[in-house]
Amino acid sequence: MKLLCFSLLLIATSCMNSPTQYEYSDGSANRYVITETTLEYIPVKPEESSTGMYSGGEPKLVSITNDQYKTVASLFETAFENTSAHMTERPKMSGLIVSITGSTSHQAILKPDSVEKKNIEEALKKLLQ
Repeated sequence: MKLLCFSLLLIATSCMNSPTQYEYSDGSANRYVITETTLEYIPVKPEESSTGMYSGGEPKLVSITNDQYKTVASLFETAFENTSAHMTERPKMSGLIVSITGSTSHQAILKPDSVEKKNIEEALKKLLQ
């Protein structure tokens, strides 16, 4: 019984300490996946685009530092908190932000002209260089 209780406690604790993964989809639906150690760029392929011709370029995976992760996480959290930058529909040129912690996810659509969207995109592009 003690072993079972200890196992359940370990599982519950590990779920509570799950690192948050962030995802961003830009106005062209290119995706960025940010973990504590990596940034992955997943571009749209022509066959996936609305025109059948747009390409987001080449996929890329880069390592990031803990400080870089914290900076990006802060930009995402600021964007989640500023609900005036959110919208309910997802038109072209808007941004989609997602945070995933364990089995819980949260998302918001950012207005095309929002400062939050601009800041996230600039930070992600800089990290990919």
